[in-house]
Amino acid sequence: MCAAPPTRRFVMLSSIRRIAGASAVAAALLFALPTSANAVENSDIARPAAVTQSAEAAVAADATPAPRFKTGDAGNLSDLPTVKADERAVRVPAWSYHITSSCSGREGAIRQGANYWGSATETASSGTPVSCVGGYVQGCGGGNVVGCNWGAGQRIELSTMVGDFALLAAHEFGHNWYGHSGTGCASWASQADVMRTTMCS
Repeated sequence: MCAAPPTRRFVMLSSIRRIAGASAVAAALLFALPTSANAVENSDIARPAAVTQSAEAAVAADATPAPRFKTGDAGNLSDLPTVKADERAVRVPAWSYHITSSCSGREGAIRQGANYWGSATETASSGTPVSCVGGYVQGCGGGNVVGCNWGAGQRIELSTMVGDFALLAAHEFGHNWYGHSGTGCASWASQADVMRTTMCS
């Protein structure tokens, strides 16, 4: 067997060294540069306390309490019974309502409020008329109220100022049969909570 000529051996060794050198450089770059997982982990490093405190202060300054709106009393609520806190699903007799054009775009929320009590039928023009205003409801036992039910279902007016318009609608529809259950923020937690005096969202 003959040995390879020296120039051929030199070319082969050179090629092997180049390949080995390129592999070493590639490996070094792979370990030196952060991968995407490391980049995510590095971004989770805690910021200095001064930065964190100033950011928390800015958020606290922007956090304004939710407005609280009282619902009205047209003078007829004292004769109505209240929903007891321990009652879960009060049944009401069949009833109807219709939504006026002043509530355009809010029909879904009004239907949700009506359906909360069940037995409701939406009509084109009969039953309790429901109208909407952009500001406070006028003539409902005081100023700055956002909802009123006159005559236990003769007429309902709702203000679009509240955040949970469906809850306001459910509250006012509830006055067809019930008075206020107590002071405090209304919520969907129970029928008694729906009938509280204040809309807090």
